[in-house]
Amino acid sequence: MRPRRVTRTSVVCGALLTVAVTTFVWIGAVGAYRKAVDLRDHGLVTTADVREVHRLGDDSYVRVRFDTTDGTGVETDVYDFRADPEPVEGGTMRVRYAPADPVHHVQDARLGPDFLDVWLRALGGAALLAFGTVLVVASWGLVGDE
Repeated sequence: MRPRRVTRTSVVCGALLTVAVTTFVWIGAVGAYRKAVDLRDHGLVTTADVREVHRLGDDSYVRVRFDTTDGTGVETDVYDFRADPEPVEGGTMRVRYAPADPVHHVQDARLGPDFLDVWLRALGGAALLAFGTVLVVASWGLVGDE
């Protein structure tokens, strides 16, 4: 009979790795939630000048420059934008930004806050944790003497 190769250490490490990766995914979900709520509850709409348009498929973005209500000039990249009609360099577009963090919390004003990203990250983390738990519980029965 072939000897068992599963050790307690490998199962425990698998469990810890599952918990660690799930934690990082959920931290991302919390960050996405904060951004969506900040844009929904405190977002201000302004007109921005389109500096550059980068068409990279799913990673496309638009570099814009706008002034906040307190007069601060902000140049940032907008990844969350609508492609119809597509922004053009030298043109303008309406953006929604959060006054607390206008560089990172900015999006096309035609879109609503992205709570889908929050749900996908939260459910993805839950699915990962469930899969890891099943894998650890199933592997625990295969642990041989060390």
